[in-house]
Amino acid sequence: MQKIFLVFLFCMFIGTFAEASLFDVNTEVSDGSKVSVSKDISDSASTSKKEPKKTNIFTRVAKTIKKAAVSAKDAIKSGASSVKAKAESKIDNIFDKKPKFVAQSYKIPGHDDKKFVCQGITYLSDRVISPASAQKTQNSYPYTVLSFYPTKNTTKPSQLVVLNAKTGKALCRFDLYQTENTPYTGHAGGITLAGEFIWAASGNKIYGFDTKTIIDFTTDDTAQKPATRPTGIPKSLNLPYKKLVAKAIYETDSKASFVSFDGKYLWVGDFVKSSNDSYAPIAHHKSEPFNRSTWISGYLTDSKGMPTSKTSYDYKAGDSVKKGHKPDAVICCRESVQGMSVCDDYIALSISYGANNSKLAFYKNPLSEKGTTISYKPKGQSKTYKTCGYELSDAKNWVETVSIAAGSEDLDFDGKYLYVTFEGGSPNYKPRWSLNPLVNIEEDYYLIEIDKIVN
Repeated sequence: MQKIFLVFLFCMFIGTFAEASLFDVNTEVSDGSKVSVSKDISDSASTSKKEPKKTNIFTRVAKTIKKAAVSAKDAIKSGASSVKAKAESKIDNIFDKKPKFVAQSYKIPGHDDKKFVCQGITYLSDRVISPASAQKTQNSYPYTVLSFYPTKNTTKPSQLVVLNAKTGKALCRFDLYQTENTPYTGHAGGITLAGEFIWAASGNKIYGFDTKTIIDFTTDDTAQKPATRPTGIPKSLNLPYKKLVAKAIYETDSKASFVSFDGKYLWVGDFVKSSNDSYAPIAHHKSEPFNRSTWISGYLTDSKGMPTSKTSYDYKAGDSVKKGHKPDAVICCRESVQGMSVCDDYIALSISYGANNSKLAFYKNPLSEKGTTISYKPKGQSKTYKTCGYELSDAKNWVETVSIAAGSEDLDFDGKYLYVTFEGGSPNYKPRWSLNPLVNIEEDYYLIEIDKIVN
């Protein structure tokens, strides 16, 4: 039976090569072409030495596949120079090496048990930057912030955790509250620094937490962790902590699956998966002219980082009626987006769904160009609204796509590095996902040098 299963997994790997999942240049196949290179690796695989019977079957499969991949890598080196660097990067990534474009990486705390799952990531200064648009010009940031949602294994609310940016050491955490007496237990699928706020996204809203309060507590040398670890808190998050109540709550025309600030707009986006009814797009988001899956609402902000749009309306989202503010601009793009960030001349997407390796896709930034007018009528409304729309697609502005570990989530860009975090290292996912030797599990968050990808 083991031999049959081994043959099945190996054939699956060969099929993966045939489909060019390791070597494709363009992974968005809905509207773009794909360039691929494949080599016959059967000879290399068939000559690998037989492993001792006591070795775990998945270890044997992984070793066999790794030998085959190394052979393919050598073949690429000798022949297909135009795609050599991309293929090598993907092979390295599959076998748990950090991709060459990762400048720094640090262990994600909170994943030592099943109580919390990391979702969002952003950077933090040691002072409130005003106006908010100026924060992209700072050379470096002393802190990194991660967000976590609570699972059924804890009664604690969602968390913000501040880390030392140079060492990755967790410094303190915040119990998040919507109001003084109402815990915030949302997904916090994305967080972003915008002037006086760190915004957290979930449930069609963004929640603004006071930046100064976070900085003051982080830099308070007298703050001490509790002598006894609070119930419901992982050992790695037994830190000095503070209750943090939202300073502002803003309703969006979006599912608010993720959020990012580019110095001008707060971008609040939908996670959409057409094959799953639970992640179907909001009805009026399908009326945009580009025929894309994902709608990312952009809101202009004031100098404090607060959205300025005052026009609001009710709209249907599934079986619920939500209230949202009209976006000042909209970006439309492919589905399965977990995070988005404007990175100067490029826009980056974090693309991930289930137990598969993730992708980072990069597009030329179209926001300086004249947009396309989007006319839409929210379900249940008689009035038609208009906004300015932009499209990210293979045909228009795609630049590059690279493979990264499974479960990539939020993105943010500090003017130098692109930040990305992962949920795949959580014990809620890792035991199942790691059964597949082709799936790369990452326990660190990354700071990425974009120039090593797009140039």
